Amino acid sequence: DRDLRFFFKNAVFHSVGHILDVCRDERGFLDNIALPPPWKEGVFGKASGGNSNKDMDEAINNYCSDAALVSQALRDLRREVITVNGQILSPAHSVPELAEYLGQILNSNQMKKSLGETKGSIMRNSRRRLKKRISNYTSDFGLESESEFFSGGESDSSGASKIDVGLVDVLARRLLIAASRTGAGGDAYFVVRDLFGGDEVEVVPHHSSGRVNQGTIEIIVRMTSAIIKSHAKFDIFAKPCGDSDPLIQFHTTTTETLTLQQSVDGSTVLLKEKKTKMTGWRTLAIRPAYYEKITA
Repeated sequence: DRDLRFFFKNAVFHSVGHILDVCRDERGFLDNIALPPPWKEGVFGKASGGNSNKDMDEAINNYCSDAALVSQALRDLRREVITVNGQILSPAHSVPELAEYLGQILNSNQMKKSLGETKGSIMRNSRRRLKKRISNYTSDFGLESESEFFSGGESDSSGASKIDVGLVDVLARRLLIAASRTGAGGDAYFVVRDLFGGDEVEVVPHHSSGRVNQGTIEIIVRMTSAIIKSHAKFDIFAKPCGDSDPLIQFHTTTTETLTLQQSVDGSTVLLKEKKTKMTGWRTLAIRPAYYEKITA
């Protein structure tokens, strides 16, 4: 929304409370910032702009064939805590190793059990989810969590579910992009800086040595979709940045949803990626950290 972007870029905030009030009023906008596919915008450091599935596949293949980019993305990935339906993904030093670790979790008994929920259980979870506000955020930032819920539109599957090897490869490649500092992390940084940065303040990625209770990148696999959520935190300092505390901190979640299709092979339901016109599009949600008002 050009008008809201203009508003945030030109707003003069008088206090943290003022920022919190404005962000609360504009929550609908800040929770649903649409980001185009990175291969369409040339985020990979290469000229792009294609719209078709062929252009997308070519751009991703080129990215994953660039040894320097992949090496950096893997280093970035090892800095993250990655969970797949709650299971922690082991750090990988190569793309085949990453795909192997992903495949082990995706085809584990625990995953098969979660994907094989009965229709009655799915509907109960769906009714519980309707009582919550749907959000792109997760509980790591004190907001709503969707990880344990399944979509109410999913079909019942009494047979075993298995992840197609091609989907494992797709998720491994998408993970590289999500972890890349020029991918999801870069997008979130530039949007926060664009909206809340300025001549007198500096936006800096937050660095914490504390324990992370939830993955900074989450993969949530369901019967009809695979969701990749990349979480980040950014501090805003008054210039010049010294040893002072940040004026305010923002939390972001970048969400990409891969649509899945099911094919039946005997008693096994095979899950594969289904390309749609929204493939690659992501949603960025931005919210300030929670602050407690202290009264004298």
